[in-house]
Parts: sequence; C-alpha cells; structure tokens
Amino acid sequence: MTNLIKETLENGEVYEFDLDVCNAAADQALEELLEKEGEVENFDFVASVFSLFVASISILTQSGWTTDELINEVMASTEHPDTQH
Repeated sequence: MTNLIKETLENGEVYEFDLDVCNAAADQALEELLEKEGEVENFDFVASVFSLFVASISILTQSGWTTDELINEVMASTEHPDTQH
C-alpha cells in the first residue's frame, strides 16, 4: 500500500514521498533503540525517545512548522491514540 504525498515547492519543483515508507523507517529506528535497553550500559530507551522528540521539534520548526501546528498535531494524536500506526 502506498500513501504518496505530493506537493509543488515554491521553486516549482515537485516533491513526493510515501508516508508509509517514512512511518516504517521511523518504527524501525524506534525498534532499534528499544533493542538497546538492557544491552547497552547506561542506556535508557525513554530518555532516548525524549531526545528524539526534542530534536524533532527543532527539525520540524526549521522545516516550516509553527509551534501551534506542532501542538495541534500532538493534541490530535493523543485524543485518538487507537488511530495511530
């Protein structure tokens, strides 16, 4: 199944990506972090996820998302957690 996102950038370039592919890669990255729990000395999975969260905010704001947009996305995802991938 594909979940293609396609948009035209300000410079006229067409940008396209598959959201399912992106979600699978993100899930894999989290699985790899979880596998380190109990295996890597002084490693904490939750602390690592928080670090990713903070880094993600910086990446997203640099990519044009506003703080309000990010807050709305977080709020929407916590209101209906059963609809997440």
